[in-house]
Formats: sequence, C-alpha cells, structure tokens
Amino acid sequence: MSRPATELLEFPRLREIVRGFTTCAPGRRAIEALAPSLDLERLEGEFALVREAVAWLRGGQQLGFGGLADPEPWLARLGPANAEVAAATSVLTPAELLDVASLLDTAGWLREYFRDAAQPCPGLTARTEMLGDFRMLATAIRRTVLPDGTISDDASPELRRIRTTLARTRDGIQKTLREILRSRGSEAGEDYVTLRNDRYVIPVRAADRHQGGVRDAIVHGASATGQTVFVEPIVTVEANNRLVQLAEDEAAEIARILAALTDLLRGQAGPLRFAAQTIAEMDSLFARARYAREYDCALPVFRSETQLRLDAARHPVLEARLRSEGSSVVPMTLELGGDETVLVISGPNTGGKSVVLKTVGLAALAAQSGIPITAQAAELPLFDRVLADIGDEQSIAENLSTFSAHMLNLRRMLEAATAQSLVLMDELGTGTAPEEGAALAVALLEEFRERHCLTLATTHHDRLKAWASATQGVVNAAVEFDEVNLRPTHRLMVGVPGGSSAISIAERLGLPRKVIGRAREQLTPASREAADLIAYLHRSREEVDRLRRELREQSSQLDVERRQLQTEWIERQRKRISELEQKFGEAMKQHEAALERALASVKEREQRAQIEKQAKRATVKARGEARDDADAAIVQHLSESQADLGPAAAPIEKPIEIGKLAPGMRVRVKGFPSAVVLRRVDTRGAEVEAGPLRMKVALEDLLSVVEEPLKKSAARPASAATLTVQAKPTEEPSANEINVIGCTVEEASGRVDKFIDQAALAGKPRVRVIHGHGTGALRHGLTEFLATHPLVERTSAEAQDRGGNAVMIVELKD
Repeated sequence: MSRPATELLEFPRLREIVRGFTTCAPGRRAIEALAPSLDLERLEGEFALVREAVAWLRGGQQLGFGGLADPEPWLARLGPANAEVAAATSVLTPAELLDVASLLDTAGWLREYFRDAAQPCPGLTARTEMLGDFRMLATAIRRTVLPDGTISDDASPELRRIRTTLARTRDGIQKTLREILRSRGSEAGEDYVTLRNDRYVIPVRAADRHQGGVRDAIVHGASATGQTVFVEPIVTVEANNRLVQLAEDEAAEIARILAALTDLLRGQAGPLRFAAQTIAEMDSLFARARYAREYDCALPVFRSETQLRLDAARHPVLEARLRSEGSSVVPMTLELGGDETVLVISGPNTGGKSVVLKTVGLAALAAQSGIPITAQAAELPLFDRVLADIGDEQSIAENLSTFSAHMLNLRRMLEAATAQSLVLMDELGTGTAPEEGAALAVALLEEFRERHCLTLATTHHDRLKAWASATQGVVNAAVEFDEVNLRPTHRLMVGVPGGSSAISIAERLGLPRKVIGRAREQLTPASREAADLIAYLHRSREEVDRLRRELREQSSQLDVERRQLQTEWIERQRKRISELEQKFGEAMKQHEAALERALASVKEREQRAQIEKQAKRATVKARGEARDDADAAIVQHLSESQADLGPAAAPIEKPIEIGKLAPGMRVRVKGFPSAVVLRRVDTRGAEVEAGPLRMKVALEDLLSVVEEPLKKSAARPASAATLTVQAKPTEEPSANEINVIGCTVEEASGRVDKFIDQAALAGKPRVRVIHGHGTGALRHGLTEFLATHPLVERTSAEAQDRGGNAVMIVELKD
C-alpha cells in the first residue's frame, strides 16, 4: 500500500517543527489538527491573523500560555449540558476545579490584552472580544477551593458550622485523654494522644491495661513489639462517635458543594469550550508567527489562475536538520504555470532533485494548511490534491517489485488527477529497460500535460530531456553539479537540462581508474555529444547569469553616481548664488557708506536735502540695475550648470512669426543658451519667464519657437526649489499705473516698490496702484508699506468715477 503524499513530503514532520513553538497543550493539538484545505476565505483569514501576530512579535511583545493547565480532561468530564448521567457520575475534583480557574483567568486577561494594546491588531482583537466574562465563576471557584486543593470553610455556612463543631469536639476528646494520661503518671514516650481507626486513643503498657481509668477501655491496636496497646477509654467513646459522624457530615457537605459547582460549570460548558478553542487558536497563530520569524518565512499569495512561483524556497525539514549540523539549505527559485505546466528536472543522483519535488509539494501543503512557507515570496493556486510518487515503494508483503509498485501508484494518480492537481514524480521511467522506461515516462507526462496539471518530474533519461526541449508547454531544469570539484551545488537552473555525471561521481567516490576508463570508452558518440552539449548549455547559462549580475551591479553603481552628481551640482549652484548675494550686499554697503560720508560733508541744509534726494534716486537706479544684473547672472548660471547633468534631446525650432505667438510657447531669446517661456507679447516687446525670473525683451531678440510640450524641468530646473535666492515675478507698469490684483501683500509690495523706483527716476509726480476691493487686506498692507517709503509723499483713494477705494493714488516726493 503506497504512503499518502503528506507522509512522502514529510508534512507531519513540518507540523512537529511548528508545534515546538507552542506554549500550551491546546495549542499543540491545534497545530496537530492543521491539514490542507480548499476554503480560500478561511485560509486568507488565517494568514491575515498570522500576519498580525508576526507584527506583534516584531514590536517586541510576546504572547504565551505556559501557565495554563490542559482543559481537555475536565471538559470531557463535564459532558453535554444538563445530562443527568454526567451530573450523577462526573463531579470535578478540587484539583480539576483549580484547572478550570486557570482557564477562566487566562480567558479573562486575554479578553483585555489586545483591547488595551497600543499596536492595532483588529483581527486578533475581534477574536478575543468574543470570549465570555467568567469573573463570577472564577470567584466562586477561588472562594471554594484553596490553592493547596482543600475546600475553604467559606464554601458554605453549613460546612463552617460542621468544621467548628468538629474542632470543638476534637479539642474536648484530646483534653480528656491528656487528663487520663496525667492521672496514670505515664512515663515519657507514652504520654501522647494519637489516632487509630479514625478514633483518638492513648498508648498503655499491655501489662497495665486493666488498671486505672483504662480498665474497661476499647483496644484499637498494639505496637510492633506487643508491649504497648492503644486504647480508647469509655469516657471518650461517645465523643469519638460524634467526631466520626461529623467527619461524615463534612464529607457529604463537600461532595454537595463540588457537585453544585460542577453543575454550575456544566451550564457554561459551551462558553468554556469556546474559550479553550480560542486559546488554542491564539497559541497556534503565534506559534506559526514565531516559526515564520525563526525560519524567515513568507506568507503565501493564492492565485485564481494555475500559476506557481517560489522565490528562494527551502525545505523546512531539511533546513531544521542542517541547522543542527551547522549547515544551511541552498534556496531554489522556480516559476511554473500558464502555458508551461510540466517541468522535467535532471541532474546527478546526489544533486537534490528529490528535494526540489519535496520542497514544492511541502510548500503547497503548508500554504493550504495555514502554515507560512520557507521562502522569500510564494504565489500558488489552490490545489484540489497533491499527488506524489517519491522513493522506493517496493512491497515484499504484496509481492510487488519497485517498478510494479510505482506503476500502481501512477495509475492511482492518473485516476485522481485534475487540472487543479499538483503532480510530483521522482525518477520517472526507472526500474525497467531504459528504452521502454523512457517511452512510458514520455507517455505519462504527455497525459498530465494534456490535463493541464502542474507536473514536476525528475529523470535520468536523455530522451525525456530531448522531449522536454522540443515540446511546447514543457520546461527543462537541471540541478547544478560542480564539474571541477565533482560535487553538487544543489542549485536549480530552470531552462537547461542536466547531466547525470554518473562516471564523474563514481570516480570521486573512489572507483578504480581502470574501471572508470573502460566506462568512458563504452559511451556512444551520441552520448558524448549530448553530454558536451549539456555542459556547453550550463557554461552559457552561468555566463548569462554572471552578466546579469554584473549589469545589476553596474546599474546600481550608476544610480549612486547619478545621485551624487545631482547633489554636487546643487551644492555648486548654492555656492555660486551665495557668492553673488555676498558681492551684491557688499557693493550696496560700500555705496551707502560713501553716500553717508558725502552727506556728512555738506553744510548747507537746502543743498544737503537736494543732494540727498538725488542720491536716493541714484541709489534706486543702482539697486534696480544691480537686481537686473543679478537676475541675469542667476539665469546664466542655471542655464550653463544644467548642462552638467547631461545633454538633452534637441527640440524642433521654427522661425518667429509675431502674429502667431501665444502665451505658453517656448522661444529662443538672444543671449540665452536655453529656451524660455513666453508669457505676454505686444507691439512694444515681449515678457518671458526663465526659471524663477520674468523679464521684458525686445521683439527683435526673439529668435525662434521651440516645438516641445512644456515640461516642469524646462520651465524650472529641478534643483531651483533648493536655491537660497528666489527672484519675485515682476511686470513692467503701463504708463502711470500698476495692477496688483490677485497678489499677496508681500508680492504686491515688491512690485510696487520697483514700480515707484522707476517712476521716480522718470520724474513722475504721482502714480496709480490698482489693488481692487477684495477683503481690504491688500489695500491695508500697501498703505502701511507706502507710509514709510522714502520716495512717497502721501497716498489717497481715487475718485469714485475712476475706481474709488479699489485704486490708490501715490504722490511722489520732489
């Protein structure tokens, strides 16, 4: 009888590994109950909870139930609620009641644990919020049963009365017996009170038993030597009888209390079982989360289409074993599905082909059982069944050879396989004549391919490798073998077939050279050519992989260098702009200092005032010219420096047609190395925008139109936002007025300041500032700004028929 796929793929061993991360008996049973499922909604819900548990653990928090006693025994004894037989025969013991209290306490703190947590875990919180409130039950048990397992006096008033009477009766008996001992003058060692047959007695020498107050006493036993007897005097018989009766009453009352408490718990059997199940589920979830963290697992993604992808997957059972030996597993990556549904894996015997099958099969079983997969990433469909034929299935009891056992297993797999099945076949076509075995293997793979099963098969047959290379939907794969060191690397290479390397391995294992030489001579030319071709394919694949690695490294290095160049370029521009700012500031300081010295030397007041006015006008003119020069220098620096980052594609340019110019076009301007944006054009000239600056240019300075969609990088260099100098957009005033509607107070003040400077240089006595009504904030801000302006005499509102409060008249000083 063939073994099930779960056993062949070592799924029970995987559960055992995960079970090692649990903290209580219910959690261990929950892990043992994990089995493959086709319920996609339930699986995705479980993995969502595992994901929350992983995040909880990564936050440095833990969850365990190490102090919880196993609730299964006493839950079984409770039986179904209101069952008369169970009530009559199943009364929980004090020790079991303490175990019940352990569950109740655990459920209580778990109910509050995630509710008060700072880290949100909605799924886990919802699970624990459904737990019942067992505080009254826990209080009843704690009040009844003491930590040492005895029944408390406070369990019932009747029990307290019985025990009080018991203590009083016991003390009376002992007092009477001690008095008898004193009256007899008992020697040391015979002056004590003891118990025999649950009755209080005193020791008396056998020879003296008929003397004194013990003449008619009842003998309850003798010492080992027979020289001492233990007697109950007649005077204490009645009291001892009463003591025995009270003890029976105590036992009956305790039995009644335990039965009542058991009945109370039996009425809550459903919520108690749910609490035990919830604790088991939580322990199971956190055990899987700890397993995922310890083994660097991925949570699978389920696909509706038949597509399997495993990235750096490892066999967890093999990894656990190698870890104990100080070694590690070589991860494998493969993708199968869509048009390619069959993977033929070849390679040497010691290469690990069977490990590939088991890794894929165990990943599928784990994913559909709610267990994380030992891989960096995993995408799988839901398989209706995993069918496996792996290992030696020879059966002596059934008189089956290895080949026959495999054929019977493959027949059962054919009967069960569907398009949603995963088929794993190891060493396909072996155990019989090579030619027939290969033909049979090809026929089997063809059948599974036609059924669209995801199929993985290992083989040594060259015919299967050739068939896989020539058949659509079939892919070759090889388990790599180091031909230089003659050892397997266990690395899976998809897309190329593998060689068996049998002779090389035999040579490494120490077979005589003479035998090895003869074996090589027996190879046919076709076999040698096939082996050479496979070796060439492997070398080519290694070269391609090497080139890919180098390309990735070079690409990464280029990204680093590009970011470094950008950073250096931005720093250079900051430094240049800073130098310009510094030179401009120093020049203005020198000019103002010279002006102060000149004014100080003038004695006559009128001449002094006239010179001061002229100097202020000259200063305004110099400031405007300096600002224009600085703006032009900034644009020149930005344009020249931008070229440092690499050449751009040459745009298509057309000659200027003044009548067809429109705002938003990109144009070439005389004196500028790059295109600028046209903002406005009239018969007097054009206004253009270069980066953060706006300026007026003559129409004859417009050279050509650049036909290229306006891009952010063209309108403003990417690094312009990081520069320390920002030029405000300006507009040339028309005649005697300027329009600042829509500007902020700061923007309007800058524009009006420059406008007044130019008007003063032109000798205008007054100008108009159009600011609009709005909220009045702009008018108020401009009024405050102009009140302290050195060139402004006064301000007033325009006449009502010419704009009223929406226009400000500014009179300039002479």
